[in-house]
Amino acid sequence: MIWRLLRSFARREDGYGTAEVALLFPAVLWPFMLAMETGFVQMRQVMMERAMDVVVRDLRLGAAHIDSAEALKQALCDEVLIMGGCMDDLMLEMMPVQVPDYSPPGGRVACVDRSEEFNPVTTYSPGANNEMMMLRFCLLHDPILPAVGLGKILPREAGGGFALTASTFFVNEPSS
Repeated sequence: MIWRLLRSFARREDGYGTAEVALLFPAVLWPFMLAMETGFVQMRQVMMERAMDVVVRDLRLGAAHIDSAEALKQALCDEVLIMGGCMDDLMLEMMPVQVPDYSPPGGRVACVDRSEEFNPVTTYSPGANNEMMMLRFCLLHDPILPAVGLGKILPREAGGGFALTASTFFVNEPSS
């Protein structure tokens, strides 16, 4: 009796398209999901770099409202329009550069560790007039689709999220 039911089920042709769609739909949808995640990562990276350029322009000209690391973080987060939780996930380093014998700092840009309640203070030195400065940012970002495509293969930082980093050099303008 069971064999007869199985044979009649195997011979039926209604629902044939359902099986085909169920098997092929993920394979067809995967490239679109990968492209969407890639687009969002690129958009966030571009917005962070744009915000860094705007804030560094103010910083270079000696804006009075950017007088501490927290004020610099706040100014950057005000310019980055599409990042939620920016103040909590942003870490920065600002240090003077000795031009004749400069060598890049070793290692990666320091990022926030979400698993820790407090993160270590990084270098923040506003520098003097006409001094070359290096500024590096690291902003953690959570993928939109963490289990598919790019969100699955991007390297995670401690505590989750992947790092969007940016760095720049500028010279402090002389103040009057």
